Amino acid sequence: MKRYLRLVALLVVLTLSVGMLSSAIYILGDITRLDLDESSSVSSKGLSEAQSLSGGEQQAEVGFEQQKPKGPVLMIKFSTRNKYLRRYAAYNYSYGFWNKPVDIESINYHGQLIPLNPSWPRTYAQVQFQVNPLANLTGHILTAQNTDNIRFNDTIQYYEEIQSFEATEQYDDPYWVSYKLYEYSDAALRASQAIGPPEALEVPRDLVSDFTILAERIVEGESTDYGKLVAIRDYLIENYEWDEEFTSAPSTIDPIRWFLYNERAGVGSHFNSAFIMLARCLGIPMRAVIGYTVDAQMEIQYVMPQQAYMWAETEFENLGWVTIDASPNNYMDSDVNITMQTTVTNITGNDPIAIRGKQFNVWGTVETLNGSAVTESQVEIMLKVNKTDVDETALIVGVGFIEAGLFNVTCDATPEILVGDYNLIAHTLETLKYRESWSDPPIKVMAETIVKITGPRQVYQGKNITYRGSIIDSSDGNPVVNASLHINYLDQVLTLTSDENGKVTFIAMFPENGKTNMSLSMFEAMYYLGSETNMGITVIVPPPDASNIISLLFSFPYNIGVALSSAIGVGFYAAKRNRRMKEEFVVEEPRARVQPKREYIGYEDGVPLEYTSYEEGIVKLFNRFYVSMQRIYPDIDETMTPREFQYVLIERMPMHADALLEDLVSSYEIAMYSNIALSQEDFKRTNATIELLIELMKSGSRD
Repeated sequence: MKRYLRLVALLVVLTLSVGMLSSAIYILGDITRLDLDESSSVSSKGLSEAQSLSGGEQQAEVGFEQQKPKGPVLMIKFSTRNKYLRRYAAYNYSYGFWNKPVDIESINYHGQLIPLNPSWPRTYAQVQFQVNPLANLTGHILTAQNTDNIRFNDTIQYYEEIQSFEATEQYDDPYWVSYKLYEYSDAALRASQAIGPPEALEVPRDLVSDFTILAERIVEGESTDYGKLVAIRDYLIENYEWDEEFTSAPSTIDPIRWFLYNERAGVGSHFNSAFIMLARCLGIPMRAVIGYTVDAQMEIQYVMPQQAYMWAETEFENLGWVTIDASPNNYMDSDVNITMQTTVTNITGNDPIAIRGKQFNVWGTVETLNGSAVTESQVEIMLKVNKTDVDETALIVGVGFIEAGLFNVTCDATPEILVGDYNLIAHTLETLKYRESWSDPPIKVMAETIVKITGPRQVYQGKNITYRGSIIDSSDGNPVVNASLHINYLDQVLTLTSDENGKVTFIAMFPENGKTNMSLSMFEAMYYLGSETNMGITVIVPPPDASNIISLLFSFPYNIGVALSSAIGVGFYAAKRNRRMKEEFVVEEPRARVQPKREYIGYEDGVPLEYTSYEEGIVKLFNRFYVSMQRIYPDIDETMTPREFQYVLIERMPMHADALLEDLVSSYEIAMYSNIALSQEDFKRTNATIELLIELMKSGSRD
């Protein structure tokens, strides 16, 4: 009889447990099926920072000059009188790469005069020019051969052996370069002998044999070092082609060998790398120099990344280092024309609007007064609100070269440029041949926008649900203020104005269950392009009144749950009794469950938190936090799903607490509804998240 009583009691307990669990799940909702709008926010970046000038900081690959046209990196004021501006020199060549020496000494340079070799000639021209970075730069700075003084705002490193200066921090301030310009006649160079360190004679072993045979054939009949160098230079220029669309060497063939014997075309680093290797095979020391080529005569010019270049240098006894360029791109600087011609600049076309964070194009013509096409000059494209205001600084958005009197410049409307109406200014820079001129049609700068809806995608029928909309400038992620946003759902259209955070809040109610759609849009405004987003919403029937637990348990579908629970309980008991009868003589060791180390963590009413698993601990931590928030905010009630609870709290916490709330709710969902085993670290992180949220709530608002 006692056995039957125990059986009846077991069935009652199981029935009540299953029924109450089913009710709880129905009341809270199936969180695992909630599809929330949790897309990541748009990140923004400011002006792109050039990490270094082209060519690499420690090594330069043969063919590195092959680049797509880009905007200017530097602006140079005053004539450099030298077309080759250096960054660093390299001696070691290894299978397609020129490597900067790693064991050379440097000194801290802070503006002192650098003495040059006293054996060099005393006749020279002292030249000065200014370099203006147009972005944040790092690494080796642009200077000239035989630089003896630099006026730089910060301390830099000077490498005497390779005549190079390196900035250890980012820099964007203008600096002055002063250098000694030596000019030697062919007779003086032929009378001298090439000298240099041992590393300036190194040739890879697999290149020595073939290259030596070729070099000796090229210089046959020449007796001086300089004569041999001229012979090799002329041979390369006459027999190989300058081609920026060269075919790169296969991985199994050295790029210099491929250039000389297969492709027979390339850019400056191909020609001059071959030049250096052929000279070294004849015992003439040479080194590679990585830098930029510029116009030696222009008073103002911009330096583009595509002007990156590599040339060769040889040191001659009692003369110093001499630049020798062995590529067809080595042209003689044109004679100075002291008669400057007046130019006429005309923008013949441009994109009607410039969108922040994107590029736009400007094209036009530059001619002299008699209609001749202007050449060998540059045009800068600028934006200015008031073209007659001399105190307003124009924003340079692009620079291009004038070819046959035509220019076509791709400009960057960076996120730093404010939306608004501007004058688009094309400025032809003054050269020794041409005077400057201007063209200034209007242009509008606009921004693309991104709108977003946040709120639950699964809601109860007939319940008021809070949704939030936001609008940002896609170029920088900043909010768009006072924008008219249109919310469309069911047959309703709401028009709201975004606040100082670019946000709106509205309450929606869905009278019928089923699936529907909600959209948020902004029409094109004066300086902002329109955008739209949509959200699918599932409306479900709310749960019955949970206060009448008996009627709830025995109503559909819970009466089915009760019946199933009873059947399962009876089956379970019968199977267990049958197994016990069969194994009545077998002593079974009880299975021991390893419990986590119990920790007591309490912040609510000073009551310690007890739990038997980390999953249970995380659920209890979340429930305590939920109760705490109910005491502070009366509109939080127990019928909310965790995600609804999260969205209610988002607007009441500091801006940077959003990620913490997301982490807390996600941890709760994993602990409550998944089969994933959680660790002590997960529990500690959840507790720390809650404590940090509480501290943030105490310390400030969302401002």
